Amino acid sequence: MPERETIGNQEPTPKKPKRGWQHIIGIALLGILTVMLIVNFGAIKSPFMRLLDITTPIIIGLVLAYILNFFLRFFEVKLFKRIKKRTVNRVISMILSYLLLLAILAGMLALILPQLIKSVESLGQNAKLWAAGVLNSISNLLDKLPFELPAETKAAITSLLDIDVLLDKLISFLESQLDGIIGGISGGNADALSNLNLGNTFATIWNVLRSSVGTLADIIVGIFISVYVLLSKERLNAGCRRVFRAIFSDAWEKRVLYYIGQAHRKIGGYLIGKMIDSTLVGLTCLILFLIFDIPFAVLIAVIIGVTDFIPFFGPFIGAIPSGIIIFIVDPPKVLLFALLILVVQQIDGNIIAPAILGDSTGLSSLGVIIAITVMGDIFGIPGMLIGVPIFALIMTILGDFIKSRLRAKGHDTDLKQYYPADAFIRPQDEKKDENTLTQKFVHWVRTVETEQEGVDYKPSRRHSIGRAIRRFFLTVGRFIHRLFSVKPIPEDRSGSIFSDIAQNGMRTNRLFWRTVGFSIITLGIYPFYLVEVIAQCTNIACRHDRRRTWGIVPYLLLSVVTLGIFPLIWHCKVISRMRNYCERKGTSCCITRRFYLCWAILGLPLLVGPAIALARFLRGFSQMCTTYNSTHTFPLSPENFKLEEQVLREPRPHRIPLMDQINEGIGEVNEEEETATDPTVDTEAPTSEN
Repeated sequence: MPERETIGNQEPTPKKPKRGWQHIIGIALLGILTVMLIVNFGAIKSPFMRLLDITTPIIIGLVLAYILNFFLRFFEVKLFKRIKKRTVNRVISMILSYLLLLAILAGMLALILPQLIKSVESLGQNAKLWAAGVLNSISNLLDKLPFELPAETKAAITSLLDIDVLLDKLISFLESQLDGIIGGISGGNADALSNLNLGNTFATIWNVLRSSVGTLADIIVGIFISVYVLLSKERLNAGCRRVFRAIFSDAWEKRVLYYIGQAHRKIGGYLIGKMIDSTLVGLTCLILFLIFDIPFAVLIAVIIGVTDFIPFFGPFIGAIPSGIIIFIVDPPKVLLFALLILVVQQIDGNIIAPAILGDSTGLSSLGVIIAITVMGDIFGIPGMLIGVPIFALIMTILGDFIKSRLRAKGHDTDLKQYYPADAFIRPQDEKKDENTLTQKFVHWVRTVETEQEGVDYKPSRRHSIGRAIRRFFLTVGRFIHRLFSVKPIPEDRSGSIFSDIAQNGMRTNRLFWRTVGFSIITLGIYPFYLVEVIAQCTNIACRHDRRRTWGIVPYLLLSVVTLGIFPLIWHCKVISRMRNYCERKGTSCCITRRFYLCWAILGLPLLVGPAIALARFLRGFSQMCTTYNSTHTFPLSPENFKLEEQVLREPRPHRIPLMDQINEGIGEVNEEEETATDPTVDTEAPTSEN
């Protein structure tokens, strides 16, 4: 056979390998297997669903332990890290974690349940009147039709639209059923009993009772399982790693651990973030519904908040029954309700969800729809809740596999390189705008200060109105930024409190009995002023840590939203800043977070516990004020401010995110230390500073 000729230096084109009959048979068997799986999917799914029912208590316990682990790590690492005996630390942290979760659930039920019961009772009591009103409206609409209905049809429709007739028929049906049951039992009327099909009725009742008792038992067993999992989580972790080390190779062990971390970030981060997002959506709806007097505001806000947990379809699932309820009670309010839901969804999609969830899943809208549809059909409502993060994890594993195969073949892994040359929509056409709708709005508002008349715009009445609106939004935005900023801002060095400190120093006589006396004289107003003073003094003295303590307005708002939990967090943050400042200046501070929490929470049944905690807190605050006065000369000169601002402009050490600190139990590290301990970082490359 003659060899193929080459043209110049061109290499001969290699022949494609022929596919043998084994390859064809393999593809055919794979196709047959796929068809059989699809046809017999119900039978295949049945043992897995049975296994899922058996392991329900274990799943509940693991999920509960996973959620409580965030609280547990916070208590262990942040609050009780000074307890040397770690077993005591673990037990105390576990007890507080369960109590905190119980307090959150009890607080939500105490806040929502009474209003929910009241709304349902009102709906039941007035259902007849509202239903009669709807039926009368339909009857009036039929009377206004441009054509005449036949007499028999009109009489039938009229009888159907009579609420009294409908109720009489329903009551007669129930009475006949009850009489049949009583007669069959007392007289042994077998025909009556067989006609009523009591076997199915009692079976249904029994199944409901058994399911309820079984669910309660699963929850109780799950709680005990979560306790044992949290107590011995390090041992369980070590056992799993030993099994991985024994079964897999080193490369596969690293790969398995990597995907476990991906599952933790995608599934855990998504579910917890979605809980927070849905709660905020429900609270936003409740506030708007109360402002605009929407009927059954609490009931409908709960429906919207719960169904919002389901991605994509959740708002529609919650809005449709809510709209029906509002239409029955007050039909004109339906349009207002739809408008408010649209506003809330825009706020959630552009502000709340991106701030909390970000792009935690990495799925497109099509991927979200497919995940909800497939997982919802297989597992029902739970599948719709967890389908998106699980599908995102599967797509991550599949994407990594495809990229590894492409690298092994020496091909490019970028999707843009695989667009056909004649594609109508090119990659550059699909490039999304980097700025979100919120960022565009902020830029539009801020440009009102830099626009020049005659250059950027022409004077007109319409433009003047627009500029006035933008100035209003800019003022409101700066006010909110000043209230909720977590970093020092120039506005902290203004106001009457700062002027008094700059002239005379911080007052050191704000102790417990003085606070009680002024609170009585001012009828409870002085504590609010004291919170603002403590926040201002802490921000001025501890300015070097580049943090900021919120004042009275965020304090009150978050206290209401968190059902009284935020004041404890606020005091612990202030105590931490005060102690760090005193230690840096070489003085002592008598208050600790552990002392404050023990007396404020555990001492609450004694009634005097919170008073003891507050007294020690105010004494520690006075010690910080004394330390600040001893290190400054008053009145403060502008040179002092310039020196502090120069210190603040110095680069700060790298800070590990809070979630990583909670999971790993570590604090701040310098960049040099982090680079030295991380083998993946090039030590010769310049390090970036935050």
